[in-house]
Amino acid sequence: MDRRNFLRMMALTAAGLFLGEEKAAAYILETWEPPIRKLFLRFTEYEERPSTEVIVIHHAGFPDGDKDSSAEEIHKFHQEVNGWAGIGYHYVIRKDGTIEQGRKPLAVGAHAYQHNKNSVGICVAGNFEIAKPNHKQMDSLKLLTAWLCQRYKLNPMGKGVIVGHRDLNDTACPGNNLYKKLDDIRYWCRDFN
Repeated sequence: MDRRNFLRMMALTAAGLFLGEEKAAAYILETWEPPIRKLFLRFTEYEERPSTEVIVIHHAGFPDGDKDSSAEEIHKFHQEVNGWAGIGYHYVIRKDGTIEQGRKPLAVGAHAYQHNKNSVGICVAGNFEIAKPNHKQMDSLKLLTAWLCQRYKLNPMGKGVIVGHRDLNDTACPGNNLYKKLDDIRYWCRDFN
């Protein structure tokens, strides 16, 4: 356990003692954040998102196989090949379960045509038309999605709140093998919140 997590745990323990169990639980949910590797990528433009109503789940979906793409690699591809400001997703979940920040959390994304101004995009590394997301990726996806629902006060069971990219645009994304797990994610987030 590193110093930061130790201090956080001590503060939360103290909060439980001084605030009472119910208030401490609310405090933990309000202040907790999953471990996110911040990369501080450079973008050519930046616009703040006016609202957050939707969480859009993607897969990297590269046709050359089920590979572990990093936020940095996707950022470079989106800039050099697509000509975008940078990575279109806000978060990328690697094969080892690491969550990497892509776009700034409050920035307008470039991941779901005509839905970027009110959504957060999460990309799970891999091609889930040909492979399945592993347990580490699914655990991180559930934690991140639950945290986002808590942060933006979203009902995970609400219609159109946690969606696959294919629910918004004409695409196979996030692949059949991840798409069929979205209900599990919604139920897990409901129980977490």
